[in-house]
Amino acid sequence: MTSNRFSIKQSNLRSSTVLLQGKEHFHLSKVARIKPQEKVWLFDEKGINYLARVEEVKEDRTRLFILEKMDKTEPKVKITVAQSLIKSKNMDIIIQKSTELGVTTLIPVISTRTIIKIEGKIQKKLERWQKIAHEAAKQSQHSSVPAILSPKPLKKLIEERREVKKLVLSENQGKHLKDILIEGLGSKYQKEDPPSSVLVLIGPEGGWTEEEEANIISHGFEAVSLGKRVLRAETAAICCLALISHFWNS
Repeated sequence: MTSNRFSIKQSNLRSSTVLLQGKEHFHLSKVARIKPQEKVWLFDEKGINYLARVEEVKEDRTRLFILEKMDKTEPKVKITVAQSLIKSKNMDIIIQKSTELGVTTLIPVISTRTIIKIEGKIQKKLERWQKIAHEAAKQSQHSSVPAILSPKPLKKLIEERREVKKLVLSENQGKHLKDILIEGLGSKYQKEDPPSSVLVLIGPEGGWTEEEEANIISHGFEAVSLGKRVLRAETAAICCLALISHFWNS
């Protein structure tokens, strides 16, 4: 569902007044057709929410009065998804759905079986992905837009990341993801609490090579399975993130 939520930049805040211009003004005035005295929600680049009243709608800008400021709410578990680059349309789907599911950081990964070539297109791709994430955050009423990092070679990624829990989706081995998530619920029947951060590493259409998977696990990643069904890369990513979000961040 859509909602009357618009993004602003903190630099446009002037005491209790803020101006909307460009695409956000167009959306408010021409698409949502918001009128003076109506209330809307705003969010800035730091994830802070504002309840605001529309004071004036002009041809090129909207002026609003801030009624209430709500500080950013941090998720219990910060989720990072490291997705091997896949076909453009399917990568767009992962960016969109990951944002809706509350992912904190997205990292495109270059692996052995990556078939997408983005040399010379990285900046254009990042701008597209950031736009998709921004629109998805508005649509799903999230105040924060995930950080989308530049594509990173698999070897460098597994050597650098320091999340508390690191998972790799595997077609060949590993515990069922649901069992790992239940173990971390922190209920009276369990000893563990959910980790403060988790990274999920997901392979390309052709999967990991044996050498890659062995190297990933040797760097502290735990192999996990989504069951017996063979899922497309984008389906596996969405399924995995939905489970983590439901069990650990709901």
